[in-house]
Amino acid sequence: MSQQENHLVEKALLYSCYPQDESFSIHMLTSSERSFLTNAYLIETENALVAVDSFMIVSDAMALRDLALKICKPLISIIITHGHPDHYNGNSVLLEAFPGIPVISTQGITDCIRDSVDAKEVKWKPYFAEDWPAQKVLPNQMVTDGSTLILDGLLYHFRDLGAAESTSDMYFTLGKKHSVVFVGDVVFNRVHGFMNDGHSARWLTVLRELTQELAQVGQLFTGHGQPDQPSALISAQIDYINAYRSQVVALLEGTAQLSVEQKIKLEEAMTRLFPDYQLSAFIQAGADSVATELQGELSSA
Repeated sequence: MSQQENHLVEKALLYSCYPQDESFSIHMLTSSERSFLTNAYLIETENALVAVDSFMIVSDAMALRDLALKICKPLISIIITHGHPDHYNGNSVLLEAFPGIPVISTQGITDCIRDSVDAKEVKWKPYFAEDWPAQKVLPNQMVTDGSTLILDGLLYHFRDLGAAESTSDMYFTLGKKHSVVFVGDVVFNRVHGFMNDGHSARWLTVLRELTQELAQVGQLFTGHGQPDQPSALISAQIDYINAYRSQVVALLEGTAQLSVEQKIKLEEAMTRLFPDYQLSAFIQAGADSVATELQGELSSA
């Protein structure tokens, strides 16, 4: 195991504070900033493990795989929360150790991965080189909005959200009491939002819906950042997106793109408003997508 893998395993957090009548534990791993501080999880029940997302690069996915092997329970499925490669790209690494298990997601997320996976490889493989997985494994078991699966006796309740942070997102809750929720990147925690997919208005609509839908859920596990109570995290995400949109609107000059100087001003403004947020590189990366979206809104108003 490499030093990076050891570092990831040492950072693993374990959450085991759920009702005795539906006992489960959650192991959380976080990648380095190089691969975007992404979270992946192992849900541990009496006899088995379920992975939630699989990281972007080989070394991170190997750390998740090795943690599963260390727990000494079979991995029986992988759940993919959305179609960004830092959440699905390590599927093949897990499947090397646990062959034949299903990779679960929605049809919309699967289509998103299929439509973009080659372009993501062209963009990122030169940067990650041999740490980029050689094989692509798409989800092969579909769930639909409102569907439920039972995995090692634990209920998984799925909600297909459509476009939000990405082109297609979902969340799922666990157990009869829906005591926790996994939301992928629909909610971040003290990490700058990934705005590149250009659905910020729809994302806000989804978040307002989740404010009500998840009001009784105790703990929210996100794709980037630490878990916390849903109400606090959702409210903070709404504030962030509103602030980002407002800053872009203030910089627009009748075009659908921002200049280099305007993007620098955007980053300065967002880091000033959210000084303790990580991954500031995300700020400029999403500027043109949101500018195009907002210019379209202004033109149709």
